[in-house]
Amino acid sequence: MRRRRQRGNALIESALAFIVLVPVFLGTFQFGLAFYYYNHLASAVRAGARYASYRTYDSPNATPSAGYAQAVRNMTVYGDPNGGSLPVVKGLQPSHVNVSVQTINQAPAYVRVSVQNFPMNVVLRTFQISKPEAVFPYLGVYAPE
Repeated sequence: MRRRRQRGNALIESALAFIVLVPVFLGTFQFGLAFYYYNHLASAVRAGARYASYRTYDSPNATPSAGYAQAVRNMTVYGDPNGGSLPVVKGLQPSHVNVSVQTINQAPAYVRVSVQNFPMNVVLRTFQISKPEAVFPYLGVYAPE
C-alpha cells in the first residue's frame, strides 16, 4: 500500500519539476540560438566592411555609387559580391544592410557597414535588431568617375 503512494508522489514531483525545467531549457535554447545568429551576423558585417574597404570607390562624393553599395550588400548577405541565393544568416536580405562612407578632403577615409531592422527569428519570438556594425579604414583605390 505504501509503495503505491510513493509512485504517485514521484509522478507529481516529476510533473512539477517539468513545469519549472521546460521553460528554463527553452529560455536557454532561445538565448543560445539568438547568440549564434548574432555571431554569424557580426561575421557577415565584418566581411562586408572588409570587402568595402578594399573595393575601388568610384563615387566623387560621400554617397556610394549604386554598384559599389550593391556589391557590398551582396558580400555581406551572401558572402559573394555578385550575389547568391542562400544568405549567410537566415532571413538576412540586402535591404537590411546599410553602407556609408566617411570622406576626408573629398576622398574616402572610412567605410561603415551596418544592419538595420533585421528580424531575428528565434524559437518563441522574433526580435528586431539594428546591430551589428563594422567600421574599417578605406584602403582601396579611389577612382571617381
